[in-house]
Amino acid sequence: MTDRSGGGPVPDQVIHRPGCQVGHRIHWHHTLDSTNEQALRLAAGIAGDPGLHGVAVSAGGQSRGRGQHGRVWTAPPLSSVLVSVLLDLDQEASRPALLTAWAAVATREAASRWLPEKPRIKWPNDIYFSGRKIAGILVEKGRATVVGVGMNVSQTESDFAEAGLETGGSLAMYARGLAPGHAEVLEALLDCMDQYLPAIQRRETAELERAWRDGLQLIGQPARLEAVDRVALGVVEEVSLTGVVLVQDDGARRQFPPERILRIHPLADFLRDATDW
Repeated sequence: MTDRSGGGPVPDQVIHRPGCQVGHRIHWHHTLDSTNEQALRLAAGIAGDPGLHGVAVSAGGQSRGRGQHGRVWTAPPLSSVLVSVLLDLDQEASRPALLTAWAAVATREAASRWLPEKPRIKWPNDIYFSGRKIAGILVEKGRATVVGVGMNVSQTESDFAEAGLETGGSLAMYARGLAPGHAEVLEALLDCMDQYLPAIQRRETAELERAWRDGLQLIGQPARLEAVDRVALGVVEEVSLTGVVLVQDDGARRQFPPERILRIHPLADFLRDATDW
């Protein structure tokens, strides 16, 4: 069923979560074209309905899910948590680099509840465990900001192999004890996102920045940095929400704003992948 007011498909279920900001209301759909696309449709009405801030759009499956750089995100029904959060924030708080870091830290924290150790954040928007991608993030802006997360929950190694995604991973593949259910992973993710959002609104991002830096695991690493206008090699000296500082062979310290960085590869990983190729 489609909402004639222009808000897109009507949710199959609306779930209320009192006492929180992120996901205070979940619009659940059995299937959608894309949770980000649906959240962007809702964003058109946010000026007249402030209660849309923090609404989470989630689906059991999606037909046209989007990833970074136009990639397609697909998943069998209920095998992944697919959720997009609609945010009405001021210009500084809605910086894509800041919100990508926020979502990455929250996704890492949520996944850690079931993994034997914390996964790694791969710049800029992926979560990896044991060399496999278990989650991805996409921030998009319309009349408001939408932060989408896809986290693999129940797929097996053979599922990824059949899909041609040999580097794909899921919580079920590495979970301590029983693998988590879809609903509890969604709840944990929204709770972790809710935990960090007030600090962003107050401009108190030091704790978030530390957690993001810890997750990236780049400090002191020789790395290949791909910016929008150049490629640079050097040792990562500093990582912050204002920039990454790279010390190059000539001793020069160069800072790159996060918004201009496409990828950062630890040099050992980059050389190994190049050799495999």
